[in-house]
Amino acid sequence: GLSASMHKVTERPPDPNSLLTQDQLEDKAATLFDFLREKENVLCITGAGLSTDSGIPDYRGNNGSYHRGHKPIIHQQYMESEYQRKRYWGRSMVG
Repeated sequence: GLSASMHKVTERPPDPNSLLTQDQLEDKAATLFDFLREKENVLCITGAGLSTDSGIPDYRGNNGSYHRGHKPIIHQQYMESEYQRKRYWGRSMVG
């Protein structure tokens, strides 16, 4: 069976706006700009959350659905339960 504590949330991540002052953020952006300015090619691999500025809802962040009770299905649940597979694909179709 699955442990109930597998998805236990003990602490919310900090609000991203509380991590840097505006001056610190601008300084870091300028440093990044200087680094990238002379590059001919750049590959950027990002993590989840970058899309939130595009309007895609946050998942694990400060106000993410994970902290409002939405828990992802884990591989073991998916493989062992036809009901869970149908639910997973049903949620994917609904959004």
